[in-house]
Amino acid sequence: MTRDDYESEVTASPEDAAAVLSDVADGLLAGSIRLGEGDDAVAVDVPAELSLEVEFEREDDELSLELELEWDDEASDAVSAVETSDEESETADEESDADVSAEAPDVADRAVPVGAADGSQSLARFEVFEDKAGEFRWRLRHRNGNVIASSGEGYTAKHNAWKGLRSVMQNAPEADVVEE
Repeated sequence: MTRDDYESEVTASPEDAAAVLSDVADGLLAGSIRLGEGDDAVAVDVPAELSLEVEFEREDDELSLELELEWDDEASDAVSAVETSDEESETADEESDADVSAEAPDVADRAVPVGAADGSQSLARFEVFEDKAGEFRWRLRHRNGNVIASSGEGYTAKHNAWKGLRSVMQNAPEADVVEE
């Protein structure tokens, strides 16, 4: 099955919008972008070369920044429905049947679901920031907004925070797991 279009729009914080753009980047790098979830999900194959248009516009009292990717439709199956396993369908059904609280859902929970079609997108992102004491720190933030790891110490120079972050990224996949 193929689809000709997909559209979704949400109001989000800059952090949540950046997370969606990061997910698009993950899909670009993986060679296929997944849009949507469940039965409405589609996958778009990304060619080796494409056109990127960036447009900034001020109209009346509104500013807009548009990013557009375009490429030739080289294959008829470039856009296809994403097949989900029975387990994924059951999980999606359970989530849709979940009790909804009176509070509005977190923006991250209703952000445009986008990512690599093969599921290789990251569920977290590293951030380097300056704390209230003027020191630099890094943290690993899950897509849901929770901080799941941090530098634990402040660095007087930003490049040292980046150095510590890169060290964790390089060494963590090889690190032993021990239970104490």
